[in-house]
Amino acid sequence: DSNIKKDQNKFIHNDTLGGEIVVISLESVNMYALRSVGKNELYLNGQVMTPYGTYILTQGSSLRSPKVKPLYYSDIISKFLSDESKTKIIYRADNIEYKFPNGAKGLHDLTFQEESGKIIAIMGGSGAGKSTLLNVLNGNNTPSQGAVTINGVDIHREKDKIEGIIGYVSQDDLLIEELTVFQNLYYNAKLCFDGFSDEQLTRIVLELLNSLGLEETKDLKVGNPLEKTISGGQRKRVNIGLELIREPSVLFADEPTSGLSSRDSENIMDLLKELALKGKVVFVVIHQPSSDIFKVFDKLLILDVGGYPIYYGNPVDGVIYFKKQINHVNANESECFECGNVHPEQIFNIIESKVVDEYGSLTDNRKISPKEWNEFYNEQLAPKLAEADKNQEIPTSEFNIPNKLKQFKVFITRDVLSKLTNSQYLAINLIEAPLLGFILAFFIKFYDTDISNELGYIFHANDNIPVYMFMSVVVALFIGMTVSAEEIIRYQKIRKQESFLNLSNGSYLASKIVIMFTLSAVQTIMFILVGNLILGIKGMWVDYWFVLFSTACFANMLGLNISATFNSAVTIYILIPFLLIPQLLFSGIIVKFDKLNPITTSQKVVPLIGDAMASRWAFEALAVNQYKTNEYERLFYGIKKEMSIANYTKNFWIPNIRAKIDRISTNLNNPEKKELVVSDLSLIRSELKRHAQKDGVFQFNEVDKVTLEGISKDLLIQLKNHVSSINKHFIGVYNKASDAKDKIILAHQKTPELKQACVDLKNDYENLALSDLVTNKQDLKFILEVDGELIQRTDPVYLDPEHNIRAHFYAPRKLFFGSYIDTFWANISILWVMSITLIVTLYFDFFQKLLNIGGDLVNKFSK
Repeated sequence: DSNIKKDQNKFIHNDTLGGEIVVISLESVNMYALRSVGKNELYLNGQVMTPYGTYILTQGSSLRSPKVKPLYYSDIISKFLSDESKTKIIYRADNIEYKFPNGAKGLHDLTFQEESGKIIAIMGGSGAGKSTLLNVLNGNNTPSQGAVTINGVDIHREKDKIEGIIGYVSQDDLLIEELTVFQNLYYNAKLCFDGFSDEQLTRIVLELLNSLGLEETKDLKVGNPLEKTISGGQRKRVNIGLELIREPSVLFADEPTSGLSSRDSENIMDLLKELALKGKVVFVVIHQPSSDIFKVFDKLLILDVGGYPIYYGNPVDGVIYFKKQINHVNANESECFECGNVHPEQIFNIIESKVVDEYGSLTDNRKISPKEWNEFYNEQLAPKLAEADKNQEIPTSEFNIPNKLKQFKVFITRDVLSKLTNSQYLAINLIEAPLLGFILAFFIKFYDTDISNELGYIFHANDNIPVYMFMSVVVALFIGMTVSAEEIIRYQKIRKQESFLNLSNGSYLASKIVIMFTLSAVQTIMFILVGNLILGIKGMWVDYWFVLFSTACFANMLGLNISATFNSAVTIYILIPFLLIPQLLFSGIIVKFDKLNPITTSQKVVPLIGDAMASRWAFEALAVNQYKTNEYERLFYGIKKEMSIANYTKNFWIPNIRAKIDRISTNLNNPEKKELVVSDLSLIRSELKRHAQKDGVFQFNEVDKVTLEGISKDLLIQLKNHVSSINKHFIGVYNKASDAKDKIILAHQKTPELKQACVDLKNDYENLALSDLVTNKQDLKFILEVDGELIQRTDPVYLDPEHNIRAHFYAPRKLFFGSYIDTFWANISILWVMSITLIVTLYFDFFQKLLNIGGDLVNKFSK
């Protein structure tokens, strides 16, 4: 190369050939020609060059002489087009190997070095390790041995130093289908060039589109395979453009011609070759290239099954090399003399040739194994590299990713724009919620059709209001989960591609969360506006919306988590029923919590499996809030709570305690009833202490003597007197509260107008079916004895819980470390705690890691 010098539009090569080889640039037709000046024996593509003859220098050409090493087309043209003002790239792989987590080798010892201006093909059969090698070379996977460097910088251990240097064009389509060609490139550019104005970015994108030959398609929507607006070749060029826009110094392309026509394939390869000639290093994984495409490459790296390198060198020379290894006839012929075509399939026919049995039939055994090919390679071809220069300059790049906030803005703008341009997506998600609200409300708008009903529909008499509340929660869960279930998996490949930019995963996830929450807010608003309006639910618009919005946000996070965990949309939609059905079953509505299997339930508080369900918290918040705070019930709730406590104590609790005392008196001296007496004494003792603390009832001073050893006839009499005092106290409480309630009613019935207004208030705001539900009127068991404790079953909506956070269903408020919080706010807080927990698991890929651990354990035990 040092003997090649430039003279205006010519390059002159002087060496031991004994004369000059002049390379002439025919710029008008974009070709190059050779003129032989020397008299020595020269061969161009295997044909003898006559002295002073002029020959067209075609792609893939080689110039040979018995006296010197071959001179290839790429060596000549790279000198002709080299830009010495740019930093030279030296890409180097030193003795790299790769082992899979299970210990199997995916890549065997490989060494090579390439410089700016080269395009290298990576080929091999199925299972040869092409993808493994590509992931090691591009920095995705760290080699188990050796190092990969760019100008002396280790790409795996010093990633911050080579930011923006490596580009990767995936085999997959990485375009956002709803955006135009221009928008796909523009928003990608915004993530690559911080500080550039919109005008600068627009100019960069337009220049790139022009160089890609896509200027006429810039305003066309990319579309999908079922709605094509641009061709497959154009799509591939746009995909390549996503990487070219930031001009990486080293580019990896995985099957860039896959699925394209021969013309489109050649256009793509011309584009990559042009990029290489501009001073880049380009690696291309390719399968079954045509002769013209095969000649485009400067170097060819072939892997055999198991990750064995078996060839590295000039592509055309590869045909000669493999022919010679098997003593093929015409081993020195690499291409057709007449047409100049090379047949790359010859190489793989030789590599994979089979042994013939005694009957002349091919067997499954190869003549030469991958390991044997690798041994030939190590003996004859494996490069021996000199020690690397540690002081090489890193290529400069204008690549500069924006900060996390700016990334968030770009992500959210790009995502919103793609959704706004997708008419089907918008129509389904905006119509779905109000349509479900209409269907649900219309069909459950029950009213008495008897002729005596002159008022028609009355909210108070609609037995289906609890059903509407529950189905509202189900709708919020359903639409929240389905709208987000594909949000991450849909763009998973794009995110993998963007990982080369070191973009913030937190900003990306935050943009998804904000968009999903915003969409859920709109959907739940429309659902409530339609459903509540039809059913005549008044004064609860914001309350209903806040509960359903919080529920939908939880469902959004659940959907995003499963979208990030699984790699198949089919798997996700199969999984959705398994997530929704438990929300229905363990909500406390379809099956009451106290009616579940005794192993899983609790009679005092909601069982743990119920507490894990968002549906339980959401429905309870709606039901309790609707009952407690409606315009009618709020007039009486405090009074009715006092009446309920007093009523339960005097009508159910005291009779049970008295029955226990009487049974103790009867069986005190009966040895056969000793266990029963001990059990009754224990219950009385604990109940007296609990009620003294909970209800503020005066303390029984001898309570600690209520044991088998301390009990006596006198103490039993004292107990009876104490219980009678409690009874008398709560009779007074009940009567006082009842009088207060009557006064309020009388105040609202002083005139016929006030009386009618009171009736209207009750009809418009109180619902009888909901009242029966939260007061548990359908249950004939008002009190229950469980584990030495009396459990109140009646009026749960008036009963304050005694445990921190956990409580019985329909509790009016929750106890949080000594302070009571209204159930509405407590339950919403818990819904948001659940959502925030899922945000954390999403950020740290918790479920993905858990799935991987589970898979590893299954594989381990299966072995």
